[in-house]
Amino acid sequence: VKGRLAKYGRTADQLVILPGFAPIVADTEAEARDIEQELHSYVDTKRALNELSERFEVNLNDYDLDDPVPVDRAKAAEAFNGIRSRQEVVIDAARRENFTIRQLLHRSNGGHGHITFTGSVLQAADFIEQWFRNYAADGFNVLPQLFPTGLETFVDKVVPELQNRGLFRTEYEGTTLRENLGLARPANTRHHSSAAADRPAG
Repeated sequence: VKGRLAKYGRTADQLVILPGFAPIVADTEAEARDIEQELHSYVDTKRALNELSERFEVNLNDYDLDDPVPVDRAKAAEAFNGIRSRQEVVIDAARRENFTIRQLLHRSNGGHGHITFTGSVLQAADFIEQWFRNYAADGFNVLPQLFPTGLETFVDKVVPELQNRGLFRTEYEGTTLRENLGLARPANTRHHSSAAADRPAG
């Protein structure tokens, strides 16, 4: 995406890519997996299957939960009327990782099409570092699957680990979101006279 910016007179640093990241994080991977399994146990399977069936125009209720996902990507993409890129991410993951319907159901509920992750504090930091250092993302919109404890764990444990690695700020550079993302304010393309600018509205 950034490689296409020059055509529009923009540079790579003028675009920030921040994918959604829906983590389940604990001190150990085993603890995180336990939390994940507990969250999965609360899923209303019938309702979730009906929603996925409607989204992908395939009646998943006709299959066993441990059957492979029977979704034709081209058909689903053509039929889907929502956020197509989000739907394609889910389908691509299902095909690439050979998801069962049960796994697709859990992935869809856990991240709603965003990146899902389950693991320890150090594993979460490793995952984020790999994406960042390989230019797959400039950062993440963090969407913990469990509130408030999931967010507290991320802030209190993952963020300090990222700071130790030099990957996360220790203080804010500015007072606005634009400044803290390192984005310059675009020039005003509207030219008004000072008299027009001072004229009261209405």
